[in-house]
Amino acid sequence: MYLIKAGMKGKVKEDSVKYRMLLTTGALVASLLLVFSAHARELEYRGEGEIHIRVQPGEPTQVRFPGKIAGGFRKRQSALSLDRKESDLILFSNEGISEEGEALIVRLEDGRSYPVRVQRASEEFPRDPQLRIFDKRSSSIFDEEEEEELAPGESPKFDKKKPNTVSGFMRELVLATEFGKDKIPGYRTTDRYRGETVLNDGTMKATVDRIFVGPSLWGYVIDASNELDVSQRVNPATFRLDGTRAISMTNWELSGKPLNIEQQIAGKHKTKVYVITKAKKK
Repeated sequence: MYLIKAGMKGKVKEDSVKYRMLLTTGALVASLLLVFSAHARELEYRGEGEIHIRVQPGEPTQVRFPGKIAGGFRKRQSALSLDRKESDLILFSNEGISEEGEALIVRLEDGRSYPVRVQRASEEFPRDPQLRIFDKRSSSIFDEEEEEELAPGESPKFDKKKPNTVSGFMRELVLATEFGKDKIPGYRTTDRYRGETVLNDGTMKATVDRIFVGPSLWGYVIDASNELDVSQRVNPATFRLDGTRAISMTNWELSGKPLNIEQQIAGKHKTKVYVITKAKKK
């Protein structure tokens, strides 16, 4: 029970009105936030290719990953500013961001990692204000051979940093090829077959860049380009070799053959192909 003194009745009524207005405003803001989140673009990552994100210089883009972010990699002279909190990554770009974009690698605490390509927005591909990524894969992905090597009762612990695993090796291939990492521990590099054509069927041409040779896994880095005048989506089965364990690319959708120098420089008709196989028996 409380008392209202004379002269306070008007003030209490005024405070009550302000309180109701705050409640109404708060509910409206919460509603707007829910609607905004509901319109976020959603993408299910299946472990193949890059995640393409469109940004506009000076405007933020929020990317929500399916787990807490532990870290990642980007090139030193970057047009991007990054801020992360829990599972969210906030991207800001300056005017230096191009249509070709920049490659990032985002690594989660549970061991999963994601290759990301951030590109400048356009009329055809507008900015992503928000992007939510789903991943149904287990947080710990092992090859069958790796699972068999676990001791009885031992809990599987996955570390993407280890290049002797398929996913770890794939990550190292990307770092060595696109980010200039000097070498991959436990692997030797051979340029013996560099430039050798492995595919030239009139629709696509592919040549060997280099090969990484390890005791249990081999990694092939291949340069592929579209030979058609129209765009085409690359079928990973095209590059399947005996004993293939994984295939990834920097660009799964290739534009038609370039018609001018600008398109040639943009290189949207080309892609890097990464193929991991079991080691060849000598």
